[in-house]
Amino acid sequence: MSKTSFLLWCLLAIFTSCCYSMPLSVQKRWIIDDATGKRVKLHCAHWVAHAKPMLAEGLNKMPLNDIAANVAKAGFNCVRLSYATYMFTRHANQTVRHTFSTLDIPEMVTAIDKHNPTILNMTHLEAYEAVVDALGAHGVMVLIDNHVSLPKWCCSKEDQNGFFGDRHFNTDEWIQGLAFIAHHFKGKRNVFAMDLRNELRGSRQNLPDWYKYVTQGAKTIHEISPDFLVVISGISFDNDLSFLKNKALGLNFTNKIVYESHIYSFSGDSKKWNLQPVNWVCHSVLQTLHSQSSFLLSGDNPAPLLVSEFGYDMTGADSADNKYLACVAAYFASVDLEWSLWAFQGSYYYRQGRVGPGEHYGVMNDDWKSYRDPHFSQKFQLLQRMVQDPNSKASKSHIMFHPLTGYCVHVNNTNTLVMGNCKTNRLWNFEGNGSPIRLMDSALCLKAAGEGLPPTLSEDCLSPQSSWKTVSMTGLHLATLDKKGGLLCLERDSNTSQIVTNKCICIGDDDSLCLDNPQSQWFKLVPTNMFS
Repeated sequence: MSKTSFLLWCLLAIFTSCCYSMPLSVQKRWIIDDATGKRVKLHCAHWVAHAKPMLAEGLNKMPLNDIAANVAKAGFNCVRLSYATYMFTRHANQTVRHTFSTLDIPEMVTAIDKHNPTILNMTHLEAYEAVVDALGAHGVMVLIDNHVSLPKWCCSKEDQNGFFGDRHFNTDEWIQGLAFIAHHFKGKRNVFAMDLRNELRGSRQNLPDWYKYVTQGAKTIHEISPDFLVVISGISFDNDLSFLKNKALGLNFTNKIVYESHIYSFSGDSKKWNLQPVNWVCHSVLQTLHSQSSFLLSGDNPAPLLVSEFGYDMTGADSADNKYLACVAAYFASVDLEWSLWAFQGSYYYRQGRVGPGEHYGVMNDDWKSYRDPHFSQKFQLLQRMVQDPNSKASKSHIMFHPLTGYCVHVNNTNTLVMGNCKTNRLWNFEGNGSPIRLMDSALCLKAAGEGLPPTLSEDCLSPQSSWKTVSMTGLHLATLDKKGGLLCLERDSNTSQIVTNKCICIGDDDSLCLDNPQSQWFKLVPTNMFS
């Protein structure tokens, strides 16, 4: 980096550090800015720094400042930046160069020296902090994630990193690591949270120890850095917090506690997506998510939930992942959930014995220069927007969202429905099954014209063809009647990209043999109170 570039980077860091909404706190199920009381929605990406090299991935591909800029350009407002406990309890003062020499991957040393020459002679602590600062210079917040203790790829039940008391999960050293991080990053303007531990798991897991050590860890962080949010995972690979229904955690700083959960297509069994009706599987997956974690969002004492890992094969090659993504995207949008996508990194220095492998779940390609999924930006546009505001006085309306593509439904100048981006959208009013879907601030409502035909916007809102209901287990099919009394569902025509109505696909609750993919017909009326 030239002297001029370095000075510009420093000025940018100083300028942007003044503008964070920090610290953050919790108000019921929402995360808010302490100073203003306004909601802050987290839409994050994970960036691996916990593996054997103990360095944030990608510094062999391009300058750190450019990677941080690309995180912000991709629409993420925060990064879940992982570390291994031993990085700071045993190796904090060891240099990056020394660690790479022990791994015997000289090609990576040469590449890092080309793009980030100052990094190699930094200690692991200095290099980690440099990543935090680079993200801060581009307005990106950081959640510091304790991923493992022993630096390695994660996770398995037998890796001895999984639960309190495992060989590589000494509780005293774990607390020592949390305290070190909390002290060192206290006051860092873009660090807003620490999580206690990723994916608790294994044969040792039990609830008495969970309550004991989670309480200790949370108190350790809060006593040292009371401004930080503390993010808490459950058990069974971060899938299960259901035990909180029977016994609350009992901390006295609940305004700083956020819970986290993970969900992938393979959570449980990925084969189900291709062997059972998609509506069935999606409904079952979301029921499980609700029973195990998203129940926290509602009830008498709601709390924030961050889905801190979810993701999909961005090459498009995994059909189960493709079906799963549309399912969870519809749900995330409907409740305006906080989330962190696995993952941003396009490749690794060294993973499970391989040098330089790519990450199929990575936002970036192997070269870190382009998106692995060319439709990534569109798919995540609505999920990166805030659509529910706890302080809003606006009346509730709806955004019509097509989760398979990430598009929202617009109305053009000739009052025809068209698919468009979700940066802006038209709003709709829907009072429930049997009601018309009305275009807000107009006398027009959606009316079916017949099978294979585009619906119209009509002033005839009392006809059976203007009466809509959600059908199927998922509630993602919007259906009305044709003139003969048969059901027609909204559908995105894959050939023309027009919105039409067609016979509903696989909506029967007892149709176990229907394996056609209905997701072209999935439309979610996403509630919003952000717009009048």
